[in-house]
Amino acid sequence: MSGGKETPRQKMIGMMYLVLTALLAMNVSKDILDAFVIINDGITVTNKNFMAKNEFTYNLFEKAKANDPEKVKKFYDKAFRAKGLADALYAHIEELEKASLLP
Repeated sequence: MSGGKETPRQKMIGMMYLVLTALLAMNVSKDILDAFVIINDGITVTNKNFMAKNEFTYNLFEKAKANDPEKVKKFYDKAFRAKGLADALYAHIEELEKASLLP
């Protein structure tokens, strides 16, 4: 490993250690995989809760704009522009997630 010339035996031993390390890295415990499932489920629930809260907020913007369009228009436009950008980002993330699940 010092960068000098290795004998064929040393090369073979180094290759065996590399293969062993790769095999150990692939042997992931089921508990770790279960943890990823739990985290994903939690993120899904959180997304649903935030979607409901955001819809409520956007409905308040709609009502405020109906009551006083001049005063609310600037904020209404910014809020719905942010909503459009967030929806586009969400769709992109979902697309990436679906693509990563394909074999």
